[in-house]
Amino acid sequence: MVAKQPEKKHCDDYIHDVTAPRCLRFYLLWNRMPAADQMLMREFRAQPTLYANYKDMRVRVVMASRLGDLGITENLKAEDGYQYRVHVDDLSNFSDAP
Repeated sequence: MVAKQPEKKHCDDYIHDVTAPRCLRFYLLWNRMPAADQMLMREFRAQPTLYANYKDMRVRVVMASRLGDLGITENLKAEDGYQYRVHVDDLSNFSDAP
């Protein structure tokens, strides 16, 4: 019998989790809202950035999927285009700066 692994949390679950890093929560809140709302928000504030550690490398988070995972890239200057899709639980050391 194979042991069932616990399911990973959806990225939306972290938005209201007060124990999650603030920069993670704000990035997810922004990136999971409808595109029209994101465009409106850009009139008042720059789009947030999010960086984290993945395995032994520093990465930039460039996408929050409706499927619940995140798109990341090793290119810390990239604004889009991910190399990997991972769960929030796979990342650590979140920051809004590289």
